[in-house]
Amino acid sequence: MDTPRKVIIVIDMLVGFCRRGALASPRLDSITPRVVAHLEGERAAGAELVFLVDTHAPDDPEFAMFPPHCVRGSGEDEIVPELQALAAQGHILRKHRFSGFHETGLDALLRELQPETVEVAGVCTDICVLHTVAGLRDRGYPVVVRRDLVETYDAPGHDADEANRFALAHIRDVLGAEVV
Repeated sequence: MDTPRKVIIVIDMLVGFCRRGALASPRLDSITPRVVAHLEGERAAGAELVFLVDTHAPDDPEFAMFPPHCVRGSGEDEIVPELQALAAQGHILRKHRFSGFHETGLDALLRELQPETVEVAGVCTDICVLHTVAGLRDRGYPVVVRRDLVETYDAPGHDADEANRFALAHIRDVLGAEVV
């Protein structure tokens, strides 16, 4: 296998966040067309795609903090239709925690692929994107996060613009990833 120059990790671009369900938000879905266009171009240029898919058991401990979402088999745990063809060309890893490294096989996959750069796109900037970028940086990967390809949700007590600003600044200034 040729070593890909770039791996793009797409986090939680799912029906349960973008289309329907307790945590679904049009704000999250707003990045879908940009993510599709970017991935199509990058895939054509040889980038390897990895899709992380939030998938929970019905009694997941996370539901003490967040309403039940993306329960296995509910349909919410499926990649949005616009990205399914691209996902079929890449790697799909199911996760059940904030970090894409927790019990997913992502670490082994990246060691096999040996990318020069890892780019991260998806949702939610201040939760799963942030924790996955931290895991990437802990493992020494050069990381790029494009502002136009990440988003988080608005909810009572959770201002999306503020959360995005905080997370992107933390990703850049503390974790040392490139934010463009």
